[in-house]
Amino acid sequence: MSTYAIGDIQGCFDELQQLLEKISYDPGGDELWLVGDLVNRGPKNTSVMDLLMGLDRVTVVLGNHDLHFLAIATGQQTQKPSDTLSDLLTSPKLDRYVDWLRRQPILHYDAIRNLVMVHAGLPPQWSLAQCLARAHEVESALRDDDYMEFLKAMYGNDPDTFDDRQVGMLRLRVITNCLTRLRYCTRDGQLELNHKADIQPAGFAPWFSFPRQDDVTVLFGHWAALEGRADADFVRALDTGCVWGRELTALRLEDDVRFSIPASR
Repeated sequence: MSTYAIGDIQGCFDELQQLLEKISYDPGGDELWLVGDLVNRGPKNTSVMDLLMGLDRVTVVLGNHDLHFLAIATGQQTQKPSDTLSDLLTSPKLDRYVDWLRRQPILHYDAIRNLVMVHAGLPPQWSLAQCLARAHEVESALRDDDYMEFLKAMYGNDPDTFDDRQVGMLRLRVITNCLTRLRYCTRDGQLELNHKADIQPAGFAPWFSFPRQDDVTVLFGHWAALEGRADADFVRALDTGCVWGRELTALRLEDDVRFSIPASR
């Protein structure tokens, strides 16, 4: 029995199948952890969703593309030219996909392993308890009957800094940005959400370059430009850019061994 954490799939179903074959994945004994961005930009979103929804031993955290799909599917946002969500949106299973995704967590913590899994990152000034509590606020909003109001309001880069006095949708937006879009920030947690490359903007640094208050190890995706490399002992970067023509990667948590499959396109 092994546990494998897999980077951003983004609809790359063929590579996911090849990766599962490479690791000799046993659905009856092995566990899969997925760092989010299950769908979008790739060609086979419904195949990815059907596979994952049929597994018993799978743990998912939501990424920004998963949330974007939910917003489009519920009429709160329109597709962008770069979106490839039509197979999901025209599927007779659309309601099932929406219901399953919106009930997945934003953050996962395994106390036995002392591992956190999040799509983008953890703000350096937040304790683990604060991360879990604030993620729960977003999870509760997604599972609420009025979840579409959250999906409509989650877009935007402001506020760029979390303040515990914030309330309502602005508070939920900045928490969502911290956990699903974070790359660069300041030590005090100001976000810079426009830069995606590995050249940092002036006055900001990668979130994992700042020391944490605890000793957790953080598994994350979202940042394909890192190519799976992050210069900090307490993190494991798992997005190796399969949808951009590079690789899909799995990390076996028991021994920190990586397995990768090259992109097929």
